Amino acid sequence: MANSNLIFYLPIENFGVKSDYWCAYADFYEKYWGGPTPPFGVWFGNEYQDFRMALSSNLEIEDELIEDCFFLKDKNNKYYIAPLGSKEGAYLLYSENNIPLHWFMLFKEEERKNLYTHWGFNAITYDTKIDLCLDRLNQSSSIISAVLEKDKERKQNIPLIPKLAGLIEEIDKLKKTISVFDPRGFVVLNYGELCSFIHPYTIKNENSVWEISELLRLLKNEKFDEAESLLNVLLLKWDDIRSKASGDIDKSTIQ
Repeated sequence: MANSNLIFYLPIENFGVKSDYWCAYADFYEKYWGGPTPPFGVWFGNEYQDFRMALSSNLEIEDELIEDCFFLKDKNNKYYIAPLGSKEGAYLLYSENNIPLHWFMLFKEEERKNLYTHWGFNAITYDTKIDLCLDRLNQSSSIISAVLEKDKERKQNIPLIPKLAGLIEEIDKLKKTISVFDPRGFVVLNYGELCSFIHPYTIKNENSVWEISELLRLLKNEKFDEAESLLNVLLLKWDDIRSKASGDIDKSTIQ
């Protein structure tokens, strides 16, 4: 099993009375490790327990009261927090053995980052502001809705219509999830362990964000045959990654 995830980081002041705790946590974490650790970082041996003991001593609180988070800083060194195990909101969305196609609509190709991890593969992440994500989802929804409406009016039999109808349902669900967060926050897409199931010679050419953008352009220009072909390639690619990640090699469609 391999997970990808979307992580929502909110301005530290949004956490009210907990803001001081998260500030102290992040400040100590950076001094201890030399900076924020990305969400695909791993702990070795007793590293995590040693860190918790040091943090507990520094903050003068019991170990069982420690809460963890992911955090990042903007260009002005302001903290943004994504609490882990929080009962107050879903700051992390997980997808098992796959990345849903509508997640790629949140980002632009220039927002991509490639990093080398402890596992030995090139990690892929994207990050952007929450308000931009909502704008992009609205734009995507508008383009797809227009195609569905035109198909209904013309009574055409466009083969990709059922796939688009399913896609717009997922877009609407994601919009509802994101809309509860402060638009000043950040969203990060982390490919996670899925990168280890993409061939190392092709991982730099993994461009699903660009491909989704191109799909929307083709739909907007009513180039439905080209759009269908591109969508099928995307679905085939991610079905293959899902098969490899789940260990279902016999169903892998790309050799």
